[in-house]
Amino acid sequence: MKQNNTNKNINVGNTFNGPTQMFGSVVINSPHEDFVEEPATYKPEPLWRSPFTLAVLSWVSVIIGVLGIVPIGNIMGSALSLFDDSFQRKTTAELQLWTWLFLIAMILLIIFTALRRIAKKQVRYPLFCNLAISGYGKRIVIEKIHISKCPRCGGEMRYYNKPVEWIDHYIDGKVKREITKRVPVLECKRNSEHYYRVDTAEDRIK
Repeated sequence: MKQNNTNKNINVGNTFNGPTQMFGSVVINSPHEDFVEEPATYKPEPLWRSPFTLAVLSWVSVIIGVLGIVPIGNIMGSALSLFDDSFQRKTTAELQLWTWLFLIAMILLIIFTALRRIAKKQVRYPLFCNLAISGYGKRIVIEKIHISKCPRCGGEMRYYNKPVEWIDHYIDGKVKREITKRVPVLECKRNSEHYYRVDTAEDRIK
């Protein structure tokens, strides 16, 4: 005798497409309508429009890069002079001075190169306390991010770089977590599972 199967939405495994009922290893998907959640919204408010345009940042990066060559030459010269005992004390002080100048120049170069990249791509990144840095219009702007209430629970939200990928290193019985990837999100302060990823290039370029 042929038996009719009235349950057409039966899946075996771990696939969940909506409201479910479990019977042993068999999962039955109940008929449902797709639920579309209202996204979280935010509005940026410019607080400070810097004079650093893409052109200015490009020139500053080039100048710092050129000036950074000067300490390198002096560092090498001071290091070679250390072999002369009569100049050892003087060249040691000079070596420390030029080394610090070189480190400062490299830090400034990294900062201005990063700012230039933001202005060139015209993107937005979170800073802290719901502040953001934006390169929209090829100019560096500091913004205050005003965020709506959490669509799920109505809680306050924050804008920051959330860790989404990491590697756990086990050293002497302790776990040291190395963050490998962060993404900008709007996250609920009541429940960290309520978060919404923010596109850094959300503002459309004209």
